[in-house]
Amino acid sequence: MPALRLGLPLLVALGLLLSACGAPAGSSAGVMAGPQSSTGSAPYPGANASGFQAVDMTWISANQGWALGVAPGCLGQRCVTVMETTDGGQHWVTVADLHDCLLEAAPVGCPAGVPQVSRIRFANADVGYAFASDGGPFSMTTNGGLSWAIQPGRQASAIKVGGGSAIRVSFSQGGCPGPCDWSIDQGTLGQNSWVTLFTPPTSVNHGNVDLLRQGSNVIYAAFLGNPAAGAGSQQAQLYVSTDDGTTWAANLDPCSRTKHPDYVASAFAAAPAGVLVALCSSRSGAGPQMVTVSSDQGVSFGPLEQLPHLASGLYTEISATSAKALFVASPGVELLQSSTGGHSWRVAVRVKTEITPTTPQATFLGFETSLIGRWIGPPDTLWTTTDGGGTWSASKF
Repeated sequence: MPALRLGLPLLVALGLLLSACGAPAGSSAGVMAGPQSSTGSAPYPGANASGFQAVDMTWISANQGWALGVAPGCLGQRCVTVMETTDGGQHWVTVADLHDCLLEAAPVGCPAGVPQVSRIRFANADVGYAFASDGGPFSMTTNGGLSWAIQPGRQASAIKVGGGSAIRVSFSQGGCPGPCDWSIDQGTLGQNSWVTLFTPPTSVNHGNVDLLRQGSNVIYAAFLGNPAAGAGSQQAQLYVSTDDGTTWAANLDPCSRTKHPDYVASAFAAAPAGVLVALCSSRSGAGPQMVTVSSDQGVSFGPLEQLPHLASGLYTEISATSAKALFVASPGVELLQSSTGGHSWRVAVRVKTEITPTTPQATFLGFETSLIGRWIGPPDTLWTTTDGGGTWSASKF
């Protein structure tokens, strides 16, 4: 397909507080306290669970990472906590308590007008971004998460860091999904300075975005549909750049095959050597979920491989370390592993927790190296592998 030559899950207003649970629910969301420092105190050691509930995390090395979630007693309140580890997740320190609402942890939803957040990404020990996977204002820190500031300008549905820069999927208007004036932008780390790399066609009306980077040059931007929605085809639209955003190629939804027209892509993951993996879900909900693998940077995909049936819930996370080593997970239920490119599967982790309204629909599943990977199973538990998924160990936040 010819390349196009062209030149981001919940709103974030990170006014930091020193209390663990933020301002009272009745206080005005329009008047925010200025950023303050929060140095944290005692660590949260392994099995001595603090009750912290995580929904997302980010790693800059095998040992240093940050987790985003809520502290005990804050469910449904305007408080989000950022924690940091420097020993691979064995111990955690509170970095900041945010004046935000974590929608996944609020069973009755967030109060009207309250800033929301669901995703966190750090580029290095200083620079990080917090944003919402379904779009909104995003915030940035330049001091390791101690203080945050809302960034003016375009809103973000996804932000990815790597290669010495940040990439975002942005839009300027409220009310997305669409039509939205989507833009894929590249920015200088630690600065709110962005240059447009690519403007997808106006027909891309989807609200959820998977933004992936692999190596120093490959960028994948997948605009996802909502399989449960009644209108439109809800097929994903995939855009790929192999030259760090200079040129882009448009690709069709790899899950919508002639024999399976009811299937659409619901998540993507990338791995070295041109590997791109898609998680496929049926719009009707009647059929099993599937995966499909590309080894040529999304140009073509292999057969749709069936996932085991889940008694309840859905697989929502997918990761890969190669075209053969695949991982999918259902939050609070189980983690599956395949060493055959999806042809066969084994249960790597099965957890015994009760699914509740506060169980996140999606958490974190990812690998820092081909050997070291992590999954947030139940939101208070971190599962870690150091042997490429052969074994997994659990620790509490």
